[in-house]
Amino acid sequence: MEEMLQKYFAEELTPLEKRELLDAVEKDPELREEFCRMQNLKAITSLFPAYSDAETATTRLLERKRKTSRTVYNRITIYAAAMLVVGFALWGFLQPLTRTLHEEPSAYMIEVTTPSNRTKSFLLGDGTAVWLNSQSVLRYPNKFSGKERRVELTGEAFFEVAPNQEMPFIVSTGQYDIRVLGTKFNVFAYKDYNVKTSLVEGSLEVISPLQEAPPVRIRPNESIEWEQDGWQRSLFEDNEFLLWRDGIYAFNDVPFIEIVKRLELYYNKTIIVDNEELEQYRFNAKFRQDDGLESILKTMRKIFKFKIDEDKETNAIIIE
Repeated sequence: MEEMLQKYFAEELTPLEKRELLDAVEKDPELREEFCRMQNLKAITSLFPAYSDAETATTRLLERKRKTSRTVYNRITIYAAAMLVVGFALWGFLQPLTRTLHEEPSAYMIEVTTPSNRTKSFLLGDGTAVWLNSQSVLRYPNKFSGKERRVELTGEAFFEVAPNQEMPFIVSTGQYDIRVLGTKFNVFAYKDYNVKTSLVEGSLEVISPLQEAPPVRIRPNESIEWEQDGWQRSLFEDNEFLLWRDGIYAFNDVPFIEIVKRLELYYNKTIIVDNEELEQYRFNAKFRQDDGLESILKTMRKIFKFKIDEDKETNAIIIE
């Protein structure tokens, strides 16, 4: 089409060819832009006194434009070739270095932690739902493979395990393992406390820390923990102790000293009780996590009068 434009301004086209060219210029924006550029170029040539023939000047300027375009094109080609050479040189230089870099492993461990007074809920790769209580840690692989789905827990968690008969789900607590195929259960496994497992639905077996002891099964609404003289079972009638998943701490007929121990875990705070009568006083109460430790203690103080102080040196709360 560029040749047709040159012939048009050189007046070498027939009337029919001119009509076809002008129709094309009207329909094609890029062609119209080039037509206007060449039209302006022809107008400029009329200002050059060196050329008595405007038509000859136009032809020469068009030839210069082509030469300039070829020069620019040649320069671009040279620059591009140079960049390719540099690129290949850099690739050859960096290739030995990149070979030494380790690729990201296809399987790795993920660790989820919760701060004081906060809970988290999330899904594992197999679809198992997990609620993690405050001051807790759960470690698990990014994807389960092999013959089992094993996770490691420190703290408290509730599991709704996705069923998989061929790949048991195992919670390792440091004291004993919990093995399920697909069920709902709670595990209290904070450091320095006996691990307590409570079954809500389905089937569950615990594996003794003593290798010679066989696994033990428990039933729904039953809890189990390992003590020095063996397994200790207990029953629970309601699930209010599981309200922590919704940010509520519930205590039904629980001694004050036991409540304090839980609050120490949840709020990561040392609480010293110097009142024997208060220690054994049993409370029925529910508190929101967001209320905070100070608010909870002040609420309990309305039921049983006691004094609250704080040791600024140890940052501990003293209750008398």
